[in-house]
Amino acid sequence: VTVQRNENPTMWAEYYRMREQLKAKVASMGGTTLYEAKTASTVLGAADAREAQDLLRRADLCKEANEFYLFHGTKPSAAKCICESDFLIKKAGSNAGTLYGPGLYFAESSSKSDEYAVDDQDSLFAGLFGILICRVTCGVINYTDQVSPPVQDLVDSVLSRQTHHCILGDREKCRGTYREFIVFDNKQAYPEYVVIYKRVDE
Repeated sequence: VTVQRNENPTMWAEYYRMREQLKAKVASMGGTTLYEAKTASTVLGAADAREAQDLLRRADLCKEANEFYLFHGTKPSAAKCICESDFLIKKAGSNAGTLYGPGLYFAESSSKSDEYAVDDQDSLFAGLFGILICRVTCGVINYTDQVSPPVQDLVDSVLSRQTHHCILGDREKCRGTYREFIVFDNKQAYPEYVVIYKRVDE
C-alpha cells in the first residue's frame, strides 16, 4: 500500500553512537565472526530487484559490526509510535512470545515478520499490516541452533556477562522455518522504513 522513510534525527544519533561503540568493541577483541543476513544475499542475487539492490549499496552497512537490514512485524499504529519514540523493550514479545528471551525480534525474511504483524481493527488501518525495515547492529552474535535453547544462558551472555550483543536463533536449521535476530538494547536498532501492506490470498 505504502512505503515511507523514517527521518528521526534523535533516534538516528543514538543508533549511530551505539553502532560505533559496538564497532570499537569488536575491533578491540580482534574482530568477530561475520554473518550475512539473507535480506542482502537474496536481493543482491535477484535479477529483478534493482531498486532494492541500489538501497543496499547506498546504505553502506557496517559489516565489521554485523549491521544488517532486518524486518520487524507489527501493526501500523505501533509502527508509527516506534518511529516517533523508539522501540520499547518492556513490550518485547507481548504479541508473539519470547523464545529467546524478552528482547527485540528481527527477521531476515518478511514472511517471518508477517507472522508478527497484525492489523488495527476498527481504525483507518483496518485490514492493513505493518513491517519496519530496520538497521540492526548485532556486534558479537551468540548463535544457537538448538530446538530447545538455554534461554537464560543466552540472555545472560548479553545482559550479564556481556560477552555478546545479540542472539541469533537458527530455527531454519533446527525446524526448517526462519532465523531470528534478538537484541536487548533499543539503541541497536533504527527503524528506517515503514511498510504498510495488505494480505492477498493466493
